[in-house]
Amino acid sequence: MTPAALADLLPVLRHAASLAAARIMADGPGPKTVLTKSDGSPYTATDIEAESLITAALRAHTDIPIIAEEEFEAGRAAQIDPAKPFFLVDALDGTREFIRGGNDFTVNIALIAQRVPVLGIILAPVMNTCWYALSGGGTYRCSGDVETQVCMRVPAADGLALLGGKKSSAPEVLEPFLGDHTVSSREQRSSSLKFCLLAEGQADLYPRLGETYEWDTAAGDIILREAGGSILDLATGRPIVYGKQEKRFINGGFVAGSRNTFLPRTLVP
Repeated sequence: MTPAALADLLPVLRHAASLAAARIMADGPGPKTVLTKSDGSPYTATDIEAESLITAALRAHTDIPIIAEEEFEAGRAAQIDPAKPFFLVDALDGTREFIRGGNDFTVNIALIAQRVPVLGIILAPVMNTCWYALSGGGTYRCSGDVETQVCMRVPAADGLALLGGKKSSAPEVLEPFLGDHTVSSREQRSSSLKFCLLAEGQADLYPRLGETYEWDTAAGDIILREAGGSILDLATGRPIVYGKQEKRFINGGFVAGSRNTFLPRTLVP
């Protein structure tokens, strides 16, 4: 897609994300009925209703197919051609955090073209802050009326600040990616907010073991790419490929970080 076409879609994504965020915040203080998906993960009526607001807003402006988490779970996902553009939507990433009354949940929308993310937004409703990026246009943080371009930082000499638990940051996991770096600190955070913290220079590395879905990573992926980073598959050392419909849009484990400071065994475009 052309830069002009992406720029035209950005306000649509921002509007759709804001509708979902408003619904999530309206439901936040009240009691929640928690249901369970086929994979054992929880969801609420808010997940479904926020997603419906996003998909309706997108479909009002474009006929680009949408793969949305709750629609997919319900068996209503569109059939896509992975070589052509499609949206990935996770209307409430961090549902467990939302259920327990925490703050680290987000709204995620991304546009994929040629199997890579080219436009994405992550909105943190409690913080009233969003991060967005479009291919070739940089990454921006918007808080209130203030919009600032952000980029990943150069790690401190005493080591990397890591987002993740002990298991995901074990030496056997990270050794191929660390090079000469060491880990100096570790912090647990929820949802795709971790990608945003990396992008704006508050941390250096985020490893994740186990499976995720493409809608969990797509918006964070383009936000990181445009801020100087990448998300790499742990098994291959290559960037995640999107549109894996034959695999139910499942990703393997990954590590996210800066292209300039880690990944000695990889070749990152």
